[in-house]
Formats: sequence, structure tokens, C-alpha cells
Amino acid sequence: MQAQAAALTSTQKIALAEYLTGDRMQADAVAGLQRCTQAMPPLDLALDSNWNGWGNGLSNERYQSAEGTAINASNIDQLELAWVMGLENSTAARAQPTVINNTVFMGSPSGSVYAMDIASGCAYWNIAVPGEVRAAVTVAYSQELDRYLAVIAENTNHIYVVDANTGENLWDVQVDDNPFARSTGSPVVHKGKVFVPVSSIEVAAAGRPDHHCCTFRGNMAAFDLNTGARLWHTYIMDEPTQVGVNSAGNPVYAPSGAPIWQAPSIDPERNLVYAGSGQNYSRPASTTSDSVIAFDMDSGEMKWVYQTTGQDQFVMGCRPDGAHPNCPDPGPDLDIGAPIVTTTLSNGQDIVVAGTKGAEVYGLDPAADGEVLWRTRVGRGGALGGVHWGMSFHGDVVYVPVSDRSGITDEGEPRQPGLHAIDMKTGDVLWYAPVPERCAGERGCMDAYSAPITVTDDLVLAGSLSGYLFAHDPETGALLWEYNTVQSYDTINGVEASGGSLDATGPVVSGNYMIVNTGYATFGQMPGNAILVFKLNN
Repeated sequence: MQAQAAALTSTQKIALAEYLTGDRMQADAVAGLQRCTQAMPPLDLALDSNWNGWGNGLSNERYQSAEGTAINASNIDQLELAWVMGLENSTAARAQPTVINNTVFMGSPSGSVYAMDIASGCAYWNIAVPGEVRAAVTVAYSQELDRYLAVIAENTNHIYVVDANTGENLWDVQVDDNPFARSTGSPVVHKGKVFVPVSSIEVAAAGRPDHHCCTFRGNMAAFDLNTGARLWHTYIMDEPTQVGVNSAGNPVYAPSGAPIWQAPSIDPERNLVYAGSGQNYSRPASTTSDSVIAFDMDSGEMKWVYQTTGQDQFVMGCRPDGAHPNCPDPGPDLDIGAPIVTTTLSNGQDIVVAGTKGAEVYGLDPAADGEVLWRTRVGRGGALGGVHWGMSFHGDVVYVPVSDRSGITDEGEPRQPGLHAIDMKTGDVLWYAPVPERCAGERGCMDAYSAPITVTDDLVLAGSLSGYLFAHDPETGALLWEYNTVQSYDTINGVEASGGSLDATGPVVSGNYMIVNTGYATFGQMPGNAILVFKLNN
């Protein structure tokens, strides 16, 4: 039946199997996982040990308190592998888990979404959606429905909201009907609204000389958590129109591009949602690419925009000589790929902080429509350099991982791959810790901090493209601990698994556990397909 079913989606295959067998598809039949015999523990969103969504909070702080974890600088060397899950037919592990009261919610490249016991890895439930789920699942409580809900962003730009206890689908919706629209950033829920960022793969499609570039434009949408009703949908530029013909004789459409790759952050006091945008795909460029954008939470109106790099047009295939038909005048590709963070400092100053692939970090004043408070360079940056996937902060200090593996924007600055601690009151760099060198010429191995980081009271956890996970002292940057994830693993689901580059996702710390995704083959890095679950041995 393989040939007959080749054109079916995963959802259709499961529906057909359930019809033929007269039974519901079980998790162990889908992914080789054991079905949990115990009931799922009660979900409680107020527990200190939770890690919910991408940033573990509305501000994308990526911080876990001492009340939320027993793991600290004195015992991190006592972590042991509790279990490992392999991702089938994958060269990248890029779906960050969520943990609510020892239940792990996690997507996968195959479109399977799991609710699992953190201690054993058994599955409470498993569902399948048509495409990859690379965004972190967000769990929210609906008072109206009296249910805990799991909000899932599927890669083809559909949102699924399911009962977090059972996996039952309650509603789903397509966000943007552009064929190149994608969901890569995690949805965020606040006061009954689901805020959904929209990114795009047209940057790759436009790398083909025959592609009519370009029609996608970055956008954000909000939905009612209880019903799925669309509350607003805001495109950050005008609809593209034909503005000319390129050297291949194909039409050129503009403005376009400026995808929103990452989870938004919430400013409840000002009723704003903040997001960062990517570069334009065609010219004329817009004034909202490579920008920090503040959206009104109720209407979706863009209240203010701060553009960090103007006239930045870039698609795959761009070359410095401008020979590609879709890229005659390439920009530096310095988008904001990392989530925006926001907080109130100890001096009372409210601040919005953005890091760019140009290796610059900006402190903006939300009370003054994004006026610049400070601007700090932390490397030379580039298309795969600078700040890539995510910063973290605690108190007045923002911790900034820098890749600097490419030098498109080399302005005479030295490469600074590693970790930077910045005082958010002043923009001053408090310390810089170079990424430890562990590659020794191994193919595909790179010493760079591209992945998002995670902070506790006395640890900064940073994953390197070398496959090593490092722990630094947050006060000094000193190296405290390391673990090489590049090895083969026995798995609980029988899928052969190995580790690789640490990129795209960061460590999740909850109670006695730490979860690490290892492997990321994109951009010439080391492949891998393992989810590592460590437990404190004490």
C-alpha cells in the first residue's frame, strides 16, 4: 500500500488507518514510544518548574529561577542522561520542548506532536499534523472552556489548538494564504488572544533565477483562544505590485519579504506586542524590514517601528557581483532573527532590546516610540553571524550569544564568536567569553554560539555549533562545565540517533531535568536527530 498512500498527508494516513482498524492510532504505533500507563499529572501553569513556550514568559527572558530548578553551578557535573529520543528521517532537532508539571509537549519534523512523561519518555498522547512542527508548543488555560489548551504552529502556517490533556483538536486555522508563508516562531498567548508571527520560505524560492520575485510580506495575526476567530491580521508593508522586469525577463514585485521568524514578546502595561522582522526580498525596499515593530494588542495597528538596517534586500543565490536576476543589488542580510526582549530595569527604565545578525544590540525606549537608548556592537556580524537565534536576560543583564562565522559586514572589527554580557542600563559590555574551541579541523564542526541560550541564577547555558553544550558563570563568563553531544545514542523509541551542531533551539531546564536538542544540518553544520533528557543524580 506504500505506493497508493504516497500522495496522502500524515493526517490522511492516520485517518485511513483508524478507519480500517476501527481503533485510534496510539502513540507507540506512531513513533515507537511506550504508552503511559499512569494518568497525566494535573496541569498547573503557576508552577515554578514550568518552561512554557519559547521564552518561558511573555518577555522572552529564557530564565529559570532557583525555585524552578535544582540544577546549579555546584551540581551540574552530576547530570546524567535519563533517556534519549530519536527523530526519524531527520538531520535536525529543532523543536524546543515545553514542560508543564513534568509533562513534555513537543513537535517534530514528521508532524507528530507529543505529550510525554519527563521521567520515562512514555507518551500520554500523540497527534499528527500535515507538516513539521518546529516552533515550541504554548500551553494556556481557557477559563471559558475550562480546559488547558496546547497551541501548535505547524510549518505550513496552520495553527492547531488542542486539549492539552487529551490531544483532541478544538480548532485550526490557516494564518496567511500566501503559498510561501510558514510558521517558525512560537505563538504567544495573553488574555485569551493567540499572537502568531508569520515567516516565509520565499527567500529560498527566489534563489531560482526563474522565480517571479516576490509576493510574500511579513505579518502578524491574533486569534481568539477559545474559538479560533481571527481578531486582526496585520501586514507590515503594502501589497506587492509589479515594479519592473529583471535581467531574465521576469516580473519583479515589491515591496516584499521582511518575515517574522520568532516568537513575539508582550508588553501588558502598554498593550503592545513586539516582533523583529527580516530583510526585504525585492526592491524598492520597505521601511519595516530589519525592524523592531510594536503592534497594538487589540487592533494590530503598528504603533511604532525602529529600523536597524535600511535598504537590505537579500535572497538565496545573491552574490556580491549582483549577477543573480533576483538580486542585482544585494544587501547584507542583517535581519532580526532572535526574539525581541523587554523588561523594566532596576532604575525604573522600561526597555526593549533587539539583537541583529549584524552583531549589534539595541536598547530602545518603549515610552518614546522606540527611541534609541544605546547601541552596542558585539562582533562583525554577517548573514550567518552576529546574533542569530536568541538572547536571554536576568535582572539588568542581557546575555548575547554571537556566531560571527561569516564576515559579510566586516568593518574592520575582530571576530567575536562567544558570549557577551551587556548592562541594559548603559549598553556597556560587562564581560566577553570567547566560545571554547573544540573542533580541531573536524568537517562541519564550527566553534560559534548561534543557538539561543538559557540562564539560571548561577549558570548561562550555551550550545555551540561544535555540538558542545557549555555552562558559563553569569558574573564573569568563566567556563564551568561542558558536555559533548556529538555521539551515538540508544533511544527509547528505537530510532537510531546521534548528536550534532547545537543551533536553533536552546536548553530547557525544569526541576531536576534539562532537555537539549542536538543536530542541525542546515548551512553546512553537523547533522543530528537526538532529544537528550538529562536528570540530576543527587
